[in-house]
Amino acid sequence: MWATIPSMRQPTYPSFTLDEYRTRIDSLRRLMAARDMDALVLHTPENICYVSGYQTPGYYWYMALIVPLERDPVLIPPPHEESLVHAYSWVEDYRLFRDTTDWAAATRDTLASLGLTNAHIGLEHSSWFLTAKVARELEAIMRSATFSDGSGLVEEGRMVKSPAEIACIRRAAKAAEAGMSAGIEACRAGATEAEVAVAAHRAQILAGSEYTGLPMFITSGERSLMVHATWSDRRLRGGDVVFLEVPGSINRYHAALSRCACIGEPPDLLLRASEVNSDALRQAKAAIRPGVPACDVFEAARARIDGANIGYKQGRRVAYSLGIAFPPGWDEGHIISINVNETRPLRPGMVFHLITTMRLQAFGAIGCSDTVLATDAGCETLTPNIGLTPHSR
Repeated sequence: MWATIPSMRQPTYPSFTLDEYRTRIDSLRRLMAARDMDALVLHTPENICYVSGYQTPGYYWYMALIVPLERDPVLIPPPHEESLVHAYSWVEDYRLFRDTTDWAAATRDTLASLGLTNAHIGLEHSSWFLTAKVARELEAIMRSATFSDGSGLVEEGRMVKSPAEIACIRRAAKAAEAGMSAGIEACRAGATEAEVAVAAHRAQILAGSEYTGLPMFITSGERSLMVHATWSDRRLRGGDVVFLEVPGSINRYHAALSRCACIGEPPDLLLRASEVNSDALRQAKAAIRPGVPACDVFEAARARIDGANIGYKQGRRVAYSLGIAFPPGWDEGHIISINVNETRPLRPGMVFHLITTMRLQAFGAIGCSDTVLATDAGCETLTPNIGLTPHSR
């Protein structure tokens, strides 16, 4: 049995209660114990934030969180960011190093100070922020330790959201809705995509959103066929489709939705295509129930889109998990997605960005997506207040 945390410092700006963090670290230690792991070293910003509360946009510097099985965690924050430890994290023990530090040696010295020289240590091999250089050097200078891949242990806890996390996502959804409503209202002939983005950002931020893991995607006309393109100085013209995908973020927890506007009256094919992807979105929501394999939800959306004969076929994925995120992404798709070959069952508390957006060469992007919550009863839409059909402007 592992030790409980004897005390936790109350941060200045807590995102969650200390009991919430106690639950998270206790669950993580159960998974570590099942693998006979004495310590887990985290390098992924989302995982460090999830476990410790610590957050910074400065993760381009080395940072790590050491989670021993039987001692309190130790944080190694980026240089010069001590103030953020007190602001956001409950972790009592943190070690500061100069920016010229040998980070493998610093991590080894910290592990040794915790009595973990001969321990079984987990590293996040899949983390973008643990470089091959540091990983190789750490293993080379700790030959008496045993190293294994600890990827996915924190993510297992992140997959199902607690009530407190869901409350953050609900607020993020409200901020995304505010941005979307203002963006659609700003769509008019002669306006630029940038002016639409200004309106959307202003409303999103005033509704409480922090900076998001990805930018808004606001494009028009032929530019809307470009996946993940951002706003430009292009002016909207009559007949244009305007695609808007707008996120919100509260305490780093994200929600997003996409819609489209049409400058003038939308043509019949555009309306028919919009009906198809709106139906596909509704049918996917109806398929979300506890215990249902994620691939069944994908098939519900795919069948409606592929059977419509409108010149578009659904790809391999219709949704990805949403939750805690830092740039360069706003999603948790690496944890779980609703795709063609995902057989894991859905569980209450999972949150997804459910997407049936289509890109038609004749018109552009027909935006249609919502943030949804899997519940005991089925599916709740968290971004419900903006119609799915193209908004004529």
